[in-house]
Amino acid sequence: MIRYLFLLLLLAGFVTACHHPDSQGRTGLVAFEPGVAETLNGTAPVRISYERSRRFNELFLESLRQKYQNRIDAQYELLDKALQINPEASEAIFEMGMLKTAYASYSDTLTRAEGDSLLHRAVKLEPNNLTYKEFLAIYYANKAKYREAIRLYEEIAEAELTNETLATLIWLYRTSGDFAGAIRTIERLERIDGRSEQLSMEKFQTFVLMNDYEHAFQAIEDLCAEFPLDLRYRVLMGDLYDQHGYHEQALTIYRDVLTAEPENSFAQISLLAYYKAAGADSLYHNFLHKVVMNRHTQPGARNEALTAYAVDNLRQKADAKPVVQLFHEAFAAFPDNAELPRIYADYVSEKGMGEDSVLSAVNRVLTIEPDQTKARLLALQIMIDKDSMEQVARLCREGLLYEPSEVMFYYYEGMAYFMLQRNADAIRVLQKGAERIDETTDKELASDLLATLGDVLYDTKLSEEAFLAYDRALEYNANNVDCLNNYAYYLSVLGKKLDKAEEMSKKTVDIKGDDPIYLDTYAWILFLQGQFEQARIYMNEALRYVEETPENAMFFDHAGDIYFRCGDKAKAMTYWKTALKLYPEKANRQKVQRKIWRKRI
Repeated sequence: MIRYLFLLLLLAGFVTACHHPDSQGRTGLVAFEPGVAETLNGTAPVRISYERSRRFNELFLESLRQKYQNRIDAQYELLDKALQINPEASEAIFEMGMLKTAYASYSDTLTRAEGDSLLHRAVKLEPNNLTYKEFLAIYYANKAKYREAIRLYEEIAEAELTNETLATLIWLYRTSGDFAGAIRTIERLERIDGRSEQLSMEKFQTFVLMNDYEHAFQAIEDLCAEFPLDLRYRVLMGDLYDQHGYHEQALTIYRDVLTAEPENSFAQISLLAYYKAAGADSLYHNFLHKVVMNRHTQPGARNEALTAYAVDNLRQKADAKPVVQLFHEAFAAFPDNAELPRIYADYVSEKGMGEDSVLSAVNRVLTIEPDQTKARLLALQIMIDKDSMEQVARLCREGLLYEPSEVMFYYYEGMAYFMLQRNADAIRVLQKGAERIDETTDKELASDLLATLGDVLYDTKLSEEAFLAYDRALEYNANNVDCLNNYAYYLSVLGKKLDKAEEMSKKTVDIKGDDPIYLDTYAWILFLQGQFEQARIYMNEALRYVEETPENAMFFDHAGDIYFRCGDKAKAMTYWKTALKLYPEKANRQKVQRKIWRKRI
C-alpha cells in the first residue's frame, strides 16, 4: 500500500521558519532585500526605508528564535510589530497565520478565521511558494475541506511533480469520495514509475470502492497475470467472485490455490468463510480442524481461524464445549504459541465461564511470555477479586522484572503487603513506585499510590511522613476522596489542623454524599469542632446507609457521642449499647462500657 502523509503530524511541525522561494519553487534561507516590500500582486513593490527594513528583519528573526523556544506569546508580539512595519511581508504573514490556526481554542472561531485568511494571503503574495501552498493544503485536509486541499496539491504537482505529492493526492481523492480522481492519479503515477504491485492493488481497491466491478475484475486479473507466483491475487479474485454471487468460480479458485500451495493462509481463511457463509457446517468444522491442527499452517492463519470461530460462537450463543475442546487441542500441539491462550482468555471471559477458566488461559500466556503485561494485569485483577494478596504480590513482583517502570505493579504490590500487614515491605515498594512517577504516569494512579503510602506510614506511627505523602497525592488528584477522607480523619484523631480536616472532609461529602464512611468522618470532625447539631445531621445521614454489623460498630459509637453532646442521652445510650454489642475488640467494648457507666464522654 502507498504510504500516505500523516497530515496531522505534518501540520503540527511543518516548517520551522518562513522563506522566500528559490528558483525551484521550494524554499531556501531567508534573504531579505533591504527597502523592498512586495504588494499583493507582486507587480508594484512598496519601498520602505533601509532602517525600517532592518528593524523588520530583526523583529522577524527574533520571532523565529522565540518560536524555537516555544515562547508563543513573545513570538506573537514580535510578529505583530514586524507586520506593522511591513504588512505585505509574506513570511511574517505566513508565520502569523500558522500561529493563529495552531493555537486558537476550539471556540475561538474569530482567531481561527483570521489565521485562515492570513494563510490565504501568504499564498496569494507568493503563488510560487510551494511550502506555503502545501501547508495550506494540509490545513484544509485536516478541516475536511478536501476539494480545496486537492486544488492546491494539483497546483503543487503541476509545479513540481513528486511521488509524495501524487500519493497524497490519491489519499485525498479517495477520502473525499472522488474515486475517479484517485484512479486518474494512480495512472499518472504509473506513467512516472511504471506499473507496480502496490499501485495495481491500489487501483483494484479503488475500483471496488467505486462499485466498478468490471474494472475491478480486470485489475485483479492483470495482477494475477503479472505476478503469477503470488497466489494472494488469485485468492482476491476468488473473494471478488464470491462477493458477487459467482460461488462456484470462487470455490474452484480456492481449491486450485490450495492444491498448488496447501498452506496458503489467504486461501485457508477465505475457504473457511466460504463454507461458513454457505452453511456447510460439516465441511467448515472439518476444514477448521485441519487448518488449526496442521503444523505447516502459518500461526497467523491459525489464530485468525480460531478467533473467527470463537467470535461466531459468542454471536450465536452456542455451546462452548467444541470451542474449548479445539483450543485445548491447539494448546497441546502448539505450546509455544502465546496468542492462542490470549484469544482463549478473551473468549472464556466474554462467555462468562468463570475466573478459574480465564486464569488458566492467562497463566498459559505468562508461562510462554512472562513479559505480557496485559495478561499479567488480567491475572492480577482476578487475584484481587479472590482477595489472594500473596498471589497479587507475586504477580507484581514478577511483573517488575520485565517492566520496572510500570507504576501499577508497585501500587498493587504495596497494597497487597499492606493488606498482609507487612508494612515495612509495603513502604519499601510504594516508595520505589513513587520514584517512578513522572509526567507520563496516570495522575489518578500516581495519587492512589501516594495515598496508600500515606495510609501505611500512618499505620506505622509515622504520621508526619504520612501527611507529606497525602499532600503529594492531592497534588496529582485534588479529588481523591479516599485520600481526602483518611487525611482528614487522621488529622482529627490527632487533634491537628481541624479546619483543614473539615475542609477536606466536606469535599468528600460534596463529591460522594451517599458514602457512610465520608459522612461519618465529616460528622466526627464537626463534633470535635463543637458543631454538635450539624454533626448530628450528617451522622443521621450516615446511619441511613449502614447495617448493624461488627465492621460498622464505630458508626454507632460516634452517633452515641454526638447525641450525648446534643443532650439526647437516651438516644446516646441506645447507640452506645448497639456499638457495645457489635464491637469484636475487647478494648473498644471496654471503652464504650465506660461511657455507658459514666453517661458522659
